[in-house]
Amino acid sequence: MEENDEDDGAGHEYASRRDWLDDLGAGAVAALGAGAFVIAVVFMALMNQLGGAFTGAAATADVEEVSFEAPVAEITVVPPREGAPAWLLHAEAFEAPAGTPLMAIVVLDDGKESHAAMRALDWNVPLSFAIAADFGDSPSRVKQVRRAKREAMALLPFGYGDDFGRDPNVLRRGLSEQELLRRLRWHLARTGEGIVGAVDAQAGDIVRDIVALRTLGAGLAAEGMLMLDSRSDSKSLIAARMRPMGVPVGRRTTRIYRDALPDEAFMALTDAERHAFTWGTAIVLVEAGTTSLDILADWMRTRSDSIAIAPISHVIRRLRRGPQYATN
Repeated sequence: MEENDEDDGAGHEYASRRDWLDDLGAGAVAALGAGAFVIAVVFMALMNQLGGAFTGAAATADVEEVSFEAPVAEITVVPPREGAPAWLLHAEAFEAPAGTPLMAIVVLDDGKESHAAMRALDWNVPLSFAIAADFGDSPSRVKQVRRAKREAMALLPFGYGDDFGRDPNVLRRGLSEQELLRRLRWHLARTGEGIVGAVDAQAGDIVRDIVALRTLGAGLAAEGMLMLDSRSDSKSLIAARMRPMGVPVGRRTTRIYRDALPDEAFMALTDAERHAFTWGTAIVLVEAGTTSLDILADWMRTRSDSIAIAPISHVIRRLRRGPQYATN
């Protein structure tokens, strides 16, 4: 029996010692695990800082050796003009009964015979004037037009004229969106303050390019400008492309050339009158010249008063009121 008691005591002592070792092993494992985690976190933070320093140095070295081009700005991010659009803000006062046909007469001053265009400012008729931006007196001429209470527009080169290459800012195909938009803004800014919109001149194949017209339309919409399609190209897409973008667009009814013969010019004006009576509006373009404006002055003295000569913005406004007022 004593031997059994001694055996039982030894067994209890061995079991107690084994439990203590097991408890010690579990604590040690937990401590080691916690320590390893802390060391790993510290190590990762240290390597991240060192790696950032090395990477930054390498990136700086790469930038010094590589020339980066600024990204092209999206046309759609041009901020909209605050307040009323320019074509309404700079419109001249005009009133006419709702049923009265309206005719806009736009004098195209491309700089060749500007003296003739400026003489027409003295007429007691609300003519409109489109001024080219690529000659020296453009801003001062726009000021003259505005002082005379007439509406002014920018005459934009949608292609090269006979004097090829004179204007380095011609709007043409093959340009990036950024460059085309820059050229448009150059013409609008160079023409001067207070213009209501633009009209195309020397219409080239850009008037059929829907991508280029999208860029120009976005630029005009952002500036609050209207657009007048000269229809120099019968397949022009200016109206079809820009109207859905929110640009008020008018299309010329007829045109009187600088060296037109009297019979030709009177026939063109008669066609415009017929169009105004039928559709409610008409737009006549007149190239500034002594001959063309003398013919226009003669017509003014003999024309019927049943058609009102109106600023271009008011004719465009009539066009936008809906089909019941007819479209041009």
